[in-house]
Amino acid sequence: MNTLIISSSLSTNSRSFILCTEISNRLSEKGINVEFVDARKMELLPCHVGPTESMNLLSKKVENVDNIIIGMGIHCYSVNDGLKIILDRCFGKAEGKFFGIICAAGGERSYLSTMHLTQICMNEWRMIQMPRIVYATGKDFTDDKVTNTDLLERLDIFSEEFSTIGRKLIS
Repeated sequence: MNTLIISSSLSTNSRSFILCTEISNRLSEKGINVEFVDARKMELLPCHVGPTESMNLLSKKVENVDNIIIGMGIHCYSVNDGLKIILDRCFGKAEGKFFGIICAAGGERSYLSTMHLTQICMNEWRMIQMPRIVYATGKDFTDDKVTNTDLLERLDIFSEEFSTIGRKLIS
């Protein structure tokens, strides 16, 4: 099974990047081929400007993987600007793929914000979403590490279920 993990936050101290790294490690331990993309290392340009080399490369990766995990920071109760550009420019060949969402937010009240990403992926490309979402807030981290035992358990469950369901969908 080939899984693409996209950490879409452009923040230098991105908590969603930390979560994506945790999930990547867990899936790799299960023998899953994981490719990790950090949007902070990409040149992202809006639609009216044209794609960059890194955007074209990501488009090919999206096309060639079995499934995708999207890591996002929540901004104004929606997806961040980097993720919006990635979705608009690089997800053209994501149709029908299985996907999961991992997010970090500033507070506890924006947990429904992931529904915007769900709507985009399911309506635009008829993607199949993993029912479980990992949602974290600042209180779950200390010194750029996940320290909340409940969150660590949710990361374990997410990676186990993503692996199990993902394998069944590509069989």
